Amino acid sequence: MVRVETITTTIGKRMSAEREIGQEEAWVLASQKGDQLAFNRLVLKWEHRVYNLSLRMLNDPEEAAETTQEIFLAVYRNIKRFKRQAAFSTWIYRIAVNHSISRLRRRPPVHYSIEDETFVRPHNKFSVPGGQETDLLRLEQRGRIRESLSKLSAEQRAVMELKVYQEETFDSIADILGLPASTVKSRFYAGLGILKGRLRYLLED
Repeated sequence: MVRVETITTTIGKRMSAEREIGQEEAWVLASQKGDQLAFNRLVLKWEHRVYNLSLRMLNDPEEAAETTQEIFLAVYRNIKRFKRQAAFSTWIYRIAVNHSISRLRRRPPVHYSIEDETFVRPHNKFSVPGGQETDLLRLEQRGRIRESLSKLSAEQRAVMELKVYQEETFDSIADILGLPASTVKSRFYAGLGILKGRLRYLLED
């Protein structure tokens, strides 16, 4: 039997989320009309998430800060083009990921030898335990996961970031990245496969 307290808590959280979404929509609409204060409120709401996304993608605090500024400048310049049929979160994540990937692609290529501990042969299949994402989050709190994520391609990093840290569904990630859901899943599990050796080493440390 479901307890009344549980139902009340669930309803309360849902109503709070709906109010937050409604408030954000009002700020977006006002920003599109040139309201600077409304745009500043959007920045305050999103700057922490956008910075952390950039930091995990780039593994460089200074570069992540610069990229965050670029992202919000792009949001400011293009917000009038935002069509409200899609969620604002989808739109801003798309801008954030694209800017971070562009930064990564401007870096010199990094090559790993076959002796590198993170090397994974194409035929090596990886079975993902249910708690693997929790392990990633715990490692991130210990300040180690960013280095492991740097072993992934920019595209794999983007999917891992959105799935593990932003808690987006595969379908939502597909919308954000403009990819089929099957491609998103492939990149996610391939990324976990590359992290397999690193995760085992770090979790045992």
